[in-house]
Amino acid sequence: MAKIGIIVASANNNVKLAKRLEELTIEAGYEAELINLVDLDLPLYSTVEEERNGLPTQALELANKILNLNAFIVVAPEYNGVMPPVLNNAMAWTSRSTKDWRDAFNEKVVALATHSGGGGAKGLQAMRIMFQHLGANILAREILTTYEKPLNEDTAKNIIFQLAKLS
Repeated sequence: MAKIGIIVASANNNVKLAKRLEELTIEAGYEAELINLVDLDLPLYSTVEEERNGLPTQALELANKILNLNAFIVVAPEYNGVMPPVLNNAMAWTSRSTKDWRDAFNEKVVALATHSGGGGAKGLQAMRIMFQHLGANILAREILTTYEKPLNEDTAKNIIFQLAKLS
């Protein structure tokens, strides 16, 4: 059975979206694991922080969770035309917490999703650039919801099916 991780970088509407995607994944007959990056409370990544205090336990645990997933959905809001700092920070720590910086993402299948009050397309583009650079295979279709545009559950189900099939 396919296991799909749902990585959320938010504390509000994107969490609601992530939880609905988790429900749809389970309803489709797949395992799901929801990981909220906000809850990890990671320190801000810098080489000084890493040299001074080493790799945080929660970063190592996150890296191990991601290493054990073949497919995941990244759910994050758009902040100032890019991704939220909590996502970028968590991925920086993850890339430092594995043997090779791309290990956690290389050849993984990833879908991108957002709930955004400001459009969301630029945030999705920024996430696409980062995860492609980390070696992930990003699905062409994305999930973009707003206050006026609810989740298209048929699209979400199709994306979940693609993730399971390709992983």
